[in-house]
Amino acid sequence: MTKRYVFSGMYCENCRYGLEDDDDEDDDETLSVYEAADIWVSHGKDEDYTFGYSEEELEDAL
Repeated sequence: MTKRYVFSGMYCENCRYGLEDDDDEDDDETLSVYEAADIWVSHGKDEDYTFGYSEEELEDAL
């Protein structure tokens, strides 16, 4: 067993069990622009809650 980084978990060098690919995004968990707009508005149109959408896109989705 080894570590990929100092702060990462252990994984097997032979079968690579425990090693997750951190570069892949899980598209199944993305928010639609409509869901993001609802959350954005409920948080007072805070820029921290835009979820990668522009404010124009969020306004148009409302």
